[in-house]
Amino acid sequence: MKIFGNKNAQEKPDRNLYGCCDGMVIDLKDSDDDIVSSGILGDGYAVYPRYENIKSPTGGFVVEISSPVKGRVVDITHKPEVMILKNADGLKVLVSFVSFSGSQVYATVRCGDDVAPGDHIADLKLADNNDKAVFVIVENSDSLEKLEVFKGKTAPGKPAAEYKL
Repeated sequence: MKIFGNKNAQEKPDRNLYGCCDGMVIDLKDSDDDIVSSGILGDGYAVYPRYENIKSPTGGFVVEISSPVKGRVVDITHKPEVMILKNADGLKVLVSFVSFSGSQVYATVRCGDDVAPGDHIADLKLADNNDKAVFVIVENSDSLEKLEVFKGKTAPGKPAAEYKL
């Protein structure tokens, strides 16, 4: 009889997607972007960054973006508008900055880098406090049985959604 459990039991896989910055999480379908909200790119959520206490000393705002998954950076578009991260379950998770097209986005990781939830992957340098979202989208969401989004306040490393395969 084992009192404290079986040491050989496998760890439960992490099936969470995490907040990518301090802000508010909403369903993609509720976002202001017609293409993203249609679900054509996949299931996921939008995070509207919170701008308090992030004023840059040189003016404007800087929002640090963190990885929403444990995985590997597999692609970064040239601007960058999108980063694609792949996790152990084979999910391709897009972190999209397309709402910030007039803003400056600086990647702090490169293709091939391993990342964990909360790891710094990019900076958004904004001229003003705008109401734009960072999108976290599971590109191959057809492999998901379910994706439950946790609406409300989020932060880097805090679960923002849970998925079932």
